Amino acid sequence: MKPDDFEQQLQRRPLRPVPVEWRDEILAAARAAGRPRPSTLAPRSVSWWRELLWPSPVAWAGAAATWALILALNTAASPEAESAAAPRFVAPPAAAVQMALAERRVLMTSLFEPLSTEPKNPPQEPIRPRPQSARRPDWLCA
Repeated sequence: MKPDDFEQQLQRRPLRPVPVEWRDEILAAARAAGRPRPSTLAPRSVSWWRELLWPSPVAWAGAAATWALILALNTAASPEAESAAAPRFVAPPAAAVQMALAERRVLMTSLFEPLSTEPKNPPQEPIRPRPQSARRPDWLCA
């Protein structure tokens, strides 16, 4: 069936009237929706908050949650919290660890010793052929 045929069949059918009960229900619902609802908060006390948070209240809530998380992590990582959690007695490192640290110090000092200050010969550029004519170009500025 083509869409045009379907539309022609619909045009041939007679329109049925809407039941009176439906009309009354629809109008009552429209009137109820049109009535202003009483506000629980005074509009003057909240208006500046609404204007501040209006563009995106979800983004502001996310930013506040992020700052709260940063502050919580910052206080958890403070030195006072670490010292309270650390044991009071720490055993001295073993002899092998002390020897490894000494060896590391020797290697680090050998790495950072000043290099020899002998001047190096700068690399020479290859000789490029020069133009055959000795005439210099004349430049005119206007």
